Amino acid sequence: MDPVSAARALLDELFPDALYAFLGGSAITERRTSTSDLDVVVVVEGLTRPHRESRLWRGLPVELLVHGETSLAEYAERDFARREPVLAHLCAYGVVLADRSGGRADALRATLRRRLEQGPPELGRAARERARYVLSDLLDDLKGATDPGELAFIRSTLLMETAKVALDTAFDTGPAWRGGGKWLLRALRARDPELAERLAAAHHDDAALSAIASDVLERAGGRLWEGYRAEGDPFHRPLRHIAAESLSGDTAQSSGMRRLAAVSGATAGSDRLWMGQTHVAPATRSSDHHHGASETAIYVVSGTPSFVFLDGEREVRLDTRPGDYVFVPPYTPHREENPDPEVEAVVVIARSTQEAVVVNLPDLRPR
Repeated sequence: MDPVSAARALLDELFPDALYAFLGGSAITERRTSTSDLDVVVVVEGLTRPHRESRLWRGLPVELLVHGETSLAEYAERDFARREPVLAHLCAYGVVLADRSGGRADALRATLRRRLEQGPPELGRAARERARYVLSDLLDDLKGATDPGELAFIRSTLLMETAKVALDTAFDTGPAWRGGGKWLLRALRARDPELAERLAAAHHDDAALSAIASDVLERAGGRLWEGYRAEGDPFHRPLRHIAAESLSGDTAQSSGMRRLAAVSGATAGSDRLWMGQTHVAPATRSSDHHHGASETAIYVVSGTPSFVFLDGEREVRLDTRPGDYVFVPPYTPHREENPDPEVEAVVVIARSTQEAVVVNLPDLRPR
């Protein structure tokens, strides 16, 4: 059975109600071998917990990446941030095995292809200097090492870092996306086949490896070791005062409530924390929503707000009063309600992300 037919049979058997699914990776290319996995991305509506599973199915090795639409987008963003968009590549250039969503699979493929074709952003100065420093230091290690075991590890690390620097910094056409393991070599082959083959052939030739790495280093800006300095003082930053009248409404909102940002990247320069207020008018409910990957802690200042979420198919309501706290896990759909017909409810919110992430939803079902 060919890989696409096998993957579709697997999908019909294990995920008959999947929203859509893709088959990507080596299995659908000329590089397919007898041990190539079927890399299958499955999107299930209402899935609360994404998972990855390696298994044998009818004797075939399968890597299952099972997501809801929300988690698929979040995991793809994580890959883009580290310049290795593996999940996006599987979806963008894979085969659509099924689409019961009315065309959302093709729309996602088109969006991800545009993002991949744009390429990664240029490295900032600090990241570029760090890359040059690492490669310079490895070249010194290669030159001075005598222990055979250490040499083996230095060569391997130098080979990988040279490929990364080449893809990140050294091309006139701009940086390129990377991959991990064999996909790093494939990414380099796609951008500079001649360099890729020279580098792959030099893994046991110290002189050749040193020459190639030095050439890539020069193209990236040159050797940087003596005088390299990474600035940073996380221990002596000034405190910031955000007065009550300075709270900002320029933040993500949901209907039925008003959010005011107090501590954020914009107002205080915070890196990982957002804090602010939410006001819910009398006899009002917010739209259903979640807060992405951030954890949310809520302190009730005044009023008697209720917090509603689903436990399975059952709607659960938490009724609170001033002094109470509520914790909202990442990606959990919920809403706030104020049943009091006369008194506004006010809560203070702290989140584990720099800015307020609010994803409004049509209902409380997870996606």
